[in-house]
Amino acid sequence: MANFIYGKAKESLLKGEINLLANQIKALMIDTSLYSPSQNADQFVSDIPTAAIKFDTTALQSVSITLGVIDAEDLLVPNYPGNAFGALVLFQVGSSNTNSRLLFYIDTAVGLPFTGSISTSPVTIIWDNGPNKIIAL
Repeated sequence: MANFIYGKAKESLLKGEINLLANQIKALMIDTSLYSPSQNADQFVSDIPTAAIKFDTTALQSVSITLGVIDAEDLLVPNYPGNAFGALVLFQVGSSNTNSRLLFYIDTAVGLPFTGSISTSPVTIIWDNGPNKIIAL
């Protein structure tokens, strides 16, 4: 698969229901063998099978938007349990998984898939420093 913006996220962005600078944005580390994303049907974190979610990160910091390109500070996960994952899903944090909106699916990037490790260790998600950063609209 390739990186994409969820269709329902595009609708919500255009309706003004998502403000990437004001809303809390987090990332999920996803086991791609347990989740087949539907770009145009999946809308909330609850659309992802619980078993496919290997980790829920802290919120992205210093989110910026320049000319439709979204970026943030690289994301440190200090005590990652070592599970393999093949994709990252960024989402707008809601009060529960049933209203936390899916934003971006990323499975094509340096370091993906992450094959895992046998022990707990820090993992840093380094966003691309090229022209597309996290993702470009």
